[in-house]
Amino acid sequence: MEIIPLSDGELRIPATGLLSRDLPPEFTDESGLMPVNFGGFLVRTPDHTVVVDTGIGGGALPELPIGTFPERLRAAGVAPGDVDTVIFTHLHFDHVGWATDGESVFFENATHHAHAIDWAYWVGPDPHPETGPGRDDFGAIPAPERLAPLADSIVLHEDERTEIVPGVTLRHAPGHSPGHCVIDVRQDGERAVILADAAHNPAQLLAADYTCVVDVDPGLARATREQLAEELTDSGALITMTHHGGNRLGRLVSDGRCRRWVPA
Repeated sequence: MEIIPLSDGELRIPATGLLSRDLPPEFTDESGLMPVNFGGFLVRTPDHTVVVDTGIGGGALPELPIGTFPERLRAAGVAPGDVDTVIFTHLHFDHVGWATDGESVFFENATHHAHAIDWAYWVGPDPHPETGPGRDDFGAIPAPERLAPLADSIVLHEDERTEIVPGVTLRHAPGHSPGHCVIDVRQDGERAVILADAAHNPAQLLAADYTCVVDVDPGLARATREQLAEELTDSGALITMTHHGGNRLGRLVSDGRCRRWVPA
C-alpha cells in the first residue's frame, strides 16, 4: 500500500489560535509559528484507489495559499475518475471541500463513506452549524449544502470499526466531532494510522493537557487522543494527521517515563 498526502495548502499561525497553549519549539517554525496544513490523503491499495478527506475546496479567499488539492492529486498520477472510494473522517468544512461544488460530485465514480453519527449531527434533519474561528475567512459552505449531491448515495457506517476496503478501516474516535474517525491502514504486518483531527500536532500526543478550540467536545477529544497515544506508543505504527505541517509521518516511542515523537 502507498499513502500520499494531498495538501490543499498550508498556513502558519500562533499555536494559541488553535490550541490551548504554545507548542514546544521543535514543532514551530523559526518565527515561533505553528504550521497548519489542510487537505487529505491518497491511499493506493492493490485493488483500490482511495481518497481520505478532500480539503477545503474552491471557496477559500483567493489571497490565501489554499486550493492545491486537485493539482496534488494530478501530481500523484490520479484523475478524479480513477478514485473508487472516498472516506470522510468527519464532515467539517475543511475535510469535505473538494467532494462537491454543491451541485456536482468531484469524484464521480467513487463510493463515499462516513460515520452515521457525524452525518446525523452535521447534515441530518436538524443539522448543527459549524462554529469556531476561520470559517468565514475560508468561505466555508455549510455541510448540508456542500454535501447535498451525496445525500442519496453516501454509505453511512454505525459500527466502532468498519473495513471499507481490504486493509483500510474506518474507526470511530469521537470528540473533535461526534462521529470523528481515524483511518487504520494495515498490510503484511505493517501499520499506518491517519489520525485526521484527533490531534492537530504531534505535541498533543505527548502531553494530555492540550485542548483545541474547534473540538465539539474537548473533554472527550482529549480522552480519545490519550487513548490513541497510549495504543500507538512503541507500536511501530506510522502516524500522520491532517493539519500537521507538511503531513509528515512519525512514530511515538517511550523511554519508560515519557513519550517522544520521532519523525519518519
